[in-house]
Amino acid sequence: MTQHAICIATAQVRPGSEEAFFAWQARHSATISNSSGFISTDMIPPPAGQTGGSWTIIQKFESEEALIAWQQSPDHGAIVAEALPLITGGSFEETISADGAGLAPVTEVTEVIFSKVKPGLADRYREWVARIQAAQAKYPGYRGMYLQPPAGGRDGHWISILRYDSVAHLEAWMNAPERKRLLTETQEFIESEELMRLATAYPGWVPLDPMTGEGPPNWKTALLVLLGLFPIVMLEMKYLSPILSAWSLNNSLATFIGNFLSVGLTSFLTMPWFVRGFGWWLFPKAPVTTSITAGGVLMICTLFALEVMLFWNFMG
Repeated sequence: MTQHAICIATAQVRPGSEEAFFAWQARHSATISNSSGFISTDMIPPPAGQTGGSWTIIQKFESEEALIAWQQSPDHGAIVAEALPLITGGSFEETISADGAGLAPVTEVTEVIFSKVKPGLADRYREWVARIQAAQAKYPGYRGMYLQPPAGGRDGHWISILRYDSVAHLEAWMNAPERKRLLTETQEFIESEELMRLATAYPGWVPLDPMTGEGPPNWKTALLVLLGLFPIVMLEMKYLSPILSAWSLNNSLATFIGNFLSVGLTSFLTMPWFVRGFGWWLFPKAPVTTSITAGGVLMICTLFALEVMLFWNFMG
C-alpha cells in the first residue's frame, strides 16, 4: 500500500502577533491547496491554557515526491517567509512517511462542512476560505481547522472541519453576524453546502442549516420520520411478515430483519425525499411565521390521513 507523506510543522507565535498569525494560517491553507498531490492540512493550536505553546501544522500529501515538490516550490518559500516575523521558534521541515494514524487531535466539538464549488471558481473559494478562517480563529474556544480539497480532481466537495472547545463557543461563531455576512458572498461560487454535526435528535436524517448551523426543531423531524416510516411498516406487514412466518424464523430475528429494512429504507429513500420536499418548512428562508409553520403541519396531516385511508383498504 502506498504511504502518504506527512510534514509536521510547529510554530511558536510571537506575543502580540496572534491575529496576524491567524490571517497567515488562512493564506497558508489557500496556497497549499493549489499544490499538486495535496490531500489535507490540519491546524492545531497549543493546549488550552498553555502559555507560550506551539501551534502544530500537519500537511498531508499523496507521496513523498509531491511533498518535496511543495517544500521546494516558490509558493512554499514565500508563505514560510511571511510567517517568520510572526514566530519566535519552530520548524517547518520535519517530514515523515506514514498513513497519518494517530495524528488527529482529540477535540471537544467539531463542525464538518461539505462545500460544492461551482466549476471554475475554486480560486474564488480559496480566497473566501482564507478570510473566513482568519475570522473564526479570533473567536473564543477555537481549536483549529482542517481543510481538504476534492480528491482526484476539481469535481467533488471541499471538506472543512472546525474545532472548538465547547458547543457554546462553536455556536457563538456559527451564529456570529461576521460569519453570516461572509456567508452571503458564497452564493457567487458555492453550488451547495451541507453541515454535519450530532446536534439533532435524528443525526444523519436531516442536514443542518448552513446559515445557522442548527437543525430543525425535533418535532418537525419526528413528523417527517413518521410520514416516511408508516408506509414502509405497513408494506412489510403485508408482504414481508408472511414470508418470515413461512420460514419459521424466531420472533426476535424476524423483528430485527423488519426493523433493519425499515430503518434503511427510511434513511435512504423516504427521508431524503421528504427533507427536499419540505425544505421550505424545515429551513424557512424568511423569518419563521405562523402561516409557514401551520402550512407545513396541515400538509403533513393531510398526507397522514391519505396514508391511513390508503392502507385501511389495502390491508383489509
